Amino acid sequence: MLLSALDGAWRVLLAGLLLGSGLPILFALGVKSLAWANGDLPDRPANRAGKVIAVALFAIVLLAVLLGISYIVAHGLGYTLVWNGPLPSFTAK
Repeated sequence: MLLSALDGAWRVLLAGLLLGSGLPILFALGVKSLAWANGDLPDRPANRAGKVIAVALFAIVLLAVLLGISYIVAHGLGYTLVWNGPLPSFTAK
């Protein structure tokens, strides 16, 4: 019984770290990449790669937020979000 409780605890901890601090860290790195692209960082010239990295990081954060919102809305409407392949889909409960 203790092992199953610890198993659930580490899963909650991992989800909290990924979603609680992981997404804000990705967003902050995206903002810093934009500063790098514009040449706003000290001792660093402007670089085009910063914009590409920023767009990729912001896209990851946006997709995670949209997935969370769709999960909440799906459960409110009586559906469940399932992964049948690379994209999620809604199925009736």
